[in-house]
Amino acid sequence: MPPLTEESLIHFATHCFKNLHLKCSTIKMYICGIRYKYLENGKTSIFSDSSDKLYRLDALYRGIKKNEKKSTKPRLPITFTILKDICQFLRKGYYTPYVDILLEAACVTAYFGFLRCGEFTVLHSFDSECNVSIEDIRFLKDKVTFHLKASKTDPFREGVDIHLFASGASVCPVLSLERYMDYRTRKFKDSKSQDAFFVMENRKALTRNYFISSLKNILAVLGYNSDLYNGHSFRIGASTTAGSKIEDHLIQTLGRWSSQCYTRYIRTSLSTIQQAQQALVE
Repeated sequence: MPPLTEESLIHFATHCFKNLHLKCSTIKMYICGIRYKYLENGKTSIFSDSSDKLYRLDALYRGIKKNEKKSTKPRLPITFTILKDICQFLRKGYYTPYVDILLEAACVTAYFGFLRCGEFTVLHSFDSECNVSIEDIRFLKDKVTFHLKASKTDPFREGVDIHLFASGASVCPVLSLERYMDYRTRKFKDSKSQDAFFVMENRKALTRNYFISSLKNILAVLGYNSDLYNGHSFRIGASTTAGSKIEDHLIQTLGRWSSQCYTRYIRTSLSTIQQAQQALVE
């Protein structure tokens, strides 16, 4: 492994920002990966002495953070009310019977699992090493275990199980996934356990573009401004809905956040603020 200096890390971070257009959080994760490999191999490097702070690199991080382009496009939450509208609409039949069931299962799973869009869809092609396969889904009594091989907060791919319990309501993750799996099994009888779990009608893995474009189309027909929603709206919506009903540490657990950054996902309504202020005088 080559000698490592703070200067080389500064050049690397600058390249990531200027040429690869990566965010500061991603660059720091990459450098953490470099640190991990050097420490794992017992190589002497600038990371060997934990007391030696890399002041210039930290200053560069702050500079990159200040120069990042801030997204001005709002992302509205898909709350449980909107999710019910989507499910009821699909059950009446809009696309084909298979696609309707596929989209309902994907939407319900994304909401109850606090999933990021990239955790249940693929960008281009399916990779059984990191994308969700049939073998990653286990149907148990009143519960479905959804195994994620890799995610944003799991850079070393240790994997995590998402437990989805029966809700007893008209919108239930267990029932939606059971209906989808039953239809999928009958439609693609020669499927293997390593195949993608969520697949489109052409038998290819569900892509991010297909899912989001289908979602926006449904929302537009339902009368919502589809430009204000995207694949991350389910995670935001689940956090927002949970924010007024369950304890903070449970929201953090459900969303698999390692810090309190989950608070950025919770959208507080004016009525909630009014109730909070009213509580100050009671």
